[in-house]
Amino acid sequence: MAFAIIGLAVLFFLGHALNWLFIKTKIPDLLILVIMGYLAGPVFGVLKADDFGKVGPILSTMALVVILYEGGLHLSARDLLRSSLPAFKIAIIGFLLIASCAFAIAFLIGFQPWHIALLLGIGLGSTSSAIVIPMVKPLSVKDDTKTILSLESAFTDVIIIVLFLVLTDSIASGVFSPKEVLVGIGPKPLLAILMGIGSGTLWAFLRRRFGPLVSMTFAGEAWALLSYGVFEASGYNGALGVLALGFTLANLDLLPDWLKNLLSREPVSVNELGILSEITFILRTFFFIYLGLLIQFSSLQIVLIAFALTAAIFATRYLAVRLLFSTKEWPRLDAM
Repeated sequence: MAFAIIGLAVLFFLGHALNWLFIKTKIPDLLILVIMGYLAGPVFGVLKADDFGKVGPILSTMALVVILYEGGLHLSARDLLRSSLPAFKIAIIGFLLIASCAFAIAFLIGFQPWHIALLLGIGLGSTSSAIVIPMVKPLSVKDDTKTILSLESAFTDVIIIVLFLVLTDSIASGVFSPKEVLVGIGPKPLLAILMGIGSGTLWAFLRRRFGPLVSMTFAGEAWALLSYGVFEASGYNGALGVLALGFTLANLDLLPDWLKNLLSREPVSVNELGILSEITFILRTFFFIYLGLLIQFSSLQIVLIAFALTAAIFATRYLAVRLLFSTKEWPRLDAM
């Protein structure tokens, strides 16, 4: 027990040290945390994913929810309107190029069955909102670039979740359903966003009507977790809904005056934002170390294929950006 407590304290200070290193050197702290998790787990055997039992997946999901909630709180409507179309374009083109390239490598070089190669390609086609949203904040790029990358990661998350689940069911049953793909990519994400907006509006109303009862610390995060659970249990994308929830709370000033009078003018205080940032930081640190613990390299061939996939993804990603964005409007650093 003593070593576990010491480990938690070290984790806190280590996370802050790596974040400072990221700000100074632009070396991603997330990558270092994953490597440390891999070294502590599969390499040296100090930790195992099984040590966390059922708590590990729950904490990792909590980390994802809080990361997305905080990311939504930092999205402005102005940036969203200006960046939605570019984000959608890079999401579609980037996903198609990366998924195709990953499929070709897994099928032709990795000698995997076509359905396994296809699932791998789809799985690698997303930039992952859990990684992108916290990573772009300290970068020295334009705010529009940060918003585009954040929105793109949310879009591609939806695409790969829908395609992956539909293709998995199709492979198992032998029947492919285009209707499920269209419903999953079209109406369902829109409904998840509307549910997130509704949840944010309801929370602002509760804060105004029952302020003393719901103004305690961590209440906003608890509401985000509750909303995520309800969205997922209803069969909708919880991640997209929570992102919309945070966005709604950050942009209540856009609502009509008659509605604003019914809602809290400050659903998230400056003090709560500071506390939320610390909670996000701790959960994020655990999340990426936990990911490192889950990594398993069973053969040298898999390692070589992983390096080939990484190089191909970087190349196709840069190609997609250059195809869609003018060098006159976007600096080289933003393009990279």
